Amino acid sequence: MLGVLWQSQCLGASAMVRISAVSAGGDATILVVSSAERPVEVESLSLSDPPRLVFDLPDAAIPPDQPRTLAVDAAGLLHQMRVGQFQADPPTARVVVDLQPGAEAPVWEVQTGASAGQTLIVLRAAGPRPLNLPTVAPCGEGLLLRFPGVGVLSRKVGELPDPPRVYVDLTDAEVEASQARQFPEGLLAEVRIAQQAPQSGRPVARLVVEMRPARRPCGGEEAAHGVFADGGDLVVAVGGEPWALPLPAYQGSGRLRGKRIVVDPGHGGQKVGAVGVLGDQTGGVVYEKDLTLDIGLRLARALTAEGAKVVMTRCDDSDVSLSARAEMANTLSADAFVSVHCNSCDTPNRLSGTMVYYDHPHSAGLAGMVKEELIASLGTEDKGLRNANFDVIRRTRGPGILVETAFINNEDDRERLLNPNFQERVARAITRGLIRFLNQPKAREAATR
Repeated sequence: MLGVLWQSQCLGASAMVRISAVSAGGDATILVVSSAERPVEVESLSLSDPPRLVFDLPDAAIPPDQPRTLAVDAAGLLHQMRVGQFQADPPTARVVVDLQPGAEAPVWEVQTGASAGQTLIVLRAAGPRPLNLPTVAPCGEGLLLRFPGVGVLSRKVGELPDPPRVYVDLTDAEVEASQARQFPEGLLAEVRIAQQAPQSGRPVARLVVEMRPARRPCGGEEAAHGVFADGGDLVVAVGGEPWALPLPAYQGSGRLRGKRIVVDPGHGGQKVGAVGVLGDQTGGVVYEKDLTLDIGLRLARALTAEGAKVVMTRCDDSDVSLSARAEMANTLSADAFVSVHCNSCDTPNRLSGTMVYYDHPHSAGLAGMVKEELIASLGTEDKGLRNANFDVIRRTRGPGILVETAFINNEDDRERLLNPNFQERVARAITRGLIRFLNQPKAREAATR
């Protein structure tokens, strides 16, 4: 069983917040995650003797298990961070950043996080950050371009056609001299960096990643790309298929706090499920039970990061009866039950795509929202929303769905299913569907009628 990461509760108009810190590349980031699912207000002041920065968070309370000291290592700039409840009524949380003696005070800015309820306070040494050409490393069928030390800078991302390219403008970045690197073959044509005109008195540098059209059977399509921060670095991922691109680390924000969810990886043990024959001349096979477990574990991690109490019907290659799976959800009075499967058909390569099943009418809304998120994220064929009398969802009293992620005996779908990045996208899409459904007004009341 996977448990809750941390609990919070609302205090009137205030919110419970969890505060952590990470450091990378000489920068330090204070991450504030609010139970109110909205950014928190940040007030600041500086104090001397000893030198320190103070960040106050009005209308915010910290939980009893919040660590009061946060270890940081930011290139000799900071000594430590301290967290406390500065004021109880009205509640105000406080973060104190102790500076190293004699160190110049860092510059800082407040940013909105990638998920609802996240606020980032980014501290970095005064002065612009150098932008250099990236390191390039393979990642599956794609490439990862890593630009060191500029991941925390404010950025603007855009695309330009003919030739296809993505650009990123980085505020407070400087290029010593315009540089370019050509690639004679493969996904990349050229990577270049150059200084742009200042904006509001702050330097701006641009990086450009020029790509070649992806070599796909249908032809004419451009290579997919993604831009995200990884610690202190900026990463540009390029690849032939959007579903194969890597994703940044999942940042939950407690949007499912207090919810109880059962994750059911289909099959297991002697019940291997559908079988896919690998087309790589090895004569190997892949079993549905293994893929559903991989996806189920990823789903459990994402849901737990969102604050849910997650119970898995199996965490390993064990055989669990259909009745026992449903009974876990009923005993827990689960807010949702999700059974993960891979589809198959009588004739290999005849069918492909994603579908979601439900049995009881009160589960239709959950099935529809999860299906919408899956199709939008995966780019698989939409095989629809279907009502079916499957035992595992028929026996479940609360909202329950069965997700057929893709066809294991279709070559294109199987390629996706075997890709860890696709598996992660499946897990995150299901998570988003659950968040949408379970945060509807009176969703729980409607679901149990």
